[in-house]
Amino acid sequence: MTTGYDFSGSHNYYRDLEPRSGGDSGTTISITFHKGKTTTSTVGGAVSGEAKVVFVKASASFDYHFAWQWENSSTYTWSWKVPNNMSHGYLHAGVKVKYTKWNYNQTQPNCTTKVLRSGSARLVYQGRETWHGKS
Repeated sequence: MTTGYDFSGSHNYYRDLEPRSGGDSGTTISITFHKGKTTTSTVGGAVSGEAKVVFVKASASFDYHFAWQWENSSTYTWSWKVPNNMSHGYLHAGVKVKYTKWNYNQTQPNCTTKVLRSGSARLVYQGRETWHGKS
């Protein structure tokens, strides 16, 4: 029997760690990302299997999660000029995060797949990010 992971529903997103800054067309706006700001990465899921107590056999599931923090080590300031073709714009400061669902599977002798563990992860993979746009 072989085992392995599969991943689904993966996507990236930004997480604000400072209040956004806004301005009208043609103005220069700035934002400061302060030292000491933190965010957390998490991995969680459930382990399923058989629980055996005396002569009783039942299915059981146990939840678990791991978490660790990322901390901004310095203060940074960014500026951005809102383009003339945009009536109002915003500047953000934070981190990039990847979200994914995962399964740890086992291929059975009859070629079916049994999910042994499953869960999701939100992982900070890029710190000190800035982005801008209409919102």
